[in-house]
Amino acid sequence: MKKQLLSILKFLFFLSIGVLLIWLAVKDKTDAELTNIKGALQQANYFWILLSILISGLSHFFRALRWKILLAPLGHKPKTSNTFFAVMVGYLANLALPRLGEVSRCGLLTQYEKVPFVQGFGSVIAERALDVVCVILLFFMTLALEFEKISGIANDMIFTPLSFKLQGIMQKPVLMIILVSSLFLLIAAFLYFRKKIMGLMSEKIRGFIKGLWEGLLSVKKVNKPVMFIVHTIIIWLMYILQVYVCFLAFEELSGLSFVVAMVITVFGSVAVVVVPGGTGMYQLIVIQILTTVYFISQTSSFAFAWSVWVSQIVLILIAGLLSLILLPVLNRSSAEEAELSDIKSN
Repeated sequence: MKKQLLSILKFLFFLSIGVLLIWLAVKDKTDAELTNIKGALQQANYFWILLSILISGLSHFFRALRWKILLAPLGHKPKTSNTFFAVMVGYLANLALPRLGEVSRCGLLTQYEKVPFVQGFGSVIAERALDVVCVILLFFMTLALEFEKISGIANDMIFTPLSFKLQGIMQKPVLMIILVSSLFLLIAAFLYFRKKIMGLMSEKIRGFIKGLWEGLLSVKKVNKPVMFIVHTIIIWLMYILQVYVCFLAFEELSGLSFVVAMVITVFGSVAVVVVPGGTGMYQLIVIQILTTVYFISQTSSFAFAWSVWVSQIVLILIAGLLSLILLPVLNRSSAEEAELSDIKSN
């Protein structure tokens, strides 16, 4: 009960951050700006947005296929339909509570395919570890391809705002004294408790690296390593492609390259991790990148960011709810056959 309450409080906290970010994104918009954004949305070519939704759905399908490859060495061969439905229900659950999706998709595979929960969960950890590696690799690829732009993002989003804040602090002597005193106290406390702190830090770092390494090692057991790598590449190519295709829906963004879509995919992934579904933060990051780095107007950037985010949420809601309905329906005959065989054996 205590864990459930803590999970709910966590969800409400992160959701409130998302709502706050949405409010920050729209609070300073004038009626004229909101009218322009509405006009941009009305003029968008929704063929490309619908195509983006289809590509996104295919990326989830390939994720389900990749999951099957991971489960095969463990002696399980679930139906593709069940793995796909479980993946979509997992995404739906993650909109409600962070990390609930991983638990729910494994629970569904246990229920309908008799895959032991612990084994299913271990395979999902391996997937997540691989996703982290993919994001890191994509980041370095975009850094190599767009060094000036990426460094510009870091400067605009981190260093410039930080320098402005520091200038403001320097102009307030009382606040400066409090901050300097606090800094000295923190340094003194660190020096006094350094052995315990370093021990805890090293333990946590070791634990993280060990968990990540174990997850990656489980990937080595796959029977079809080439297909596993191909599926992984396809998944991430589709993530980028679904963003790129949405560029074509807006006239001002239609000239942006595939590399720009890579940049948005990498930084957008961070938003989805921090806030459930990326609510608010995804839009804020995408708008900031497009306006400050690629000099796209606020109107088009705003319309694009919201179009991409809403289309993905709509897909998850529809496909997730349909999956919840179809799972028991399509597995009814299998359950009835199993029940009959149990009766006959008894």
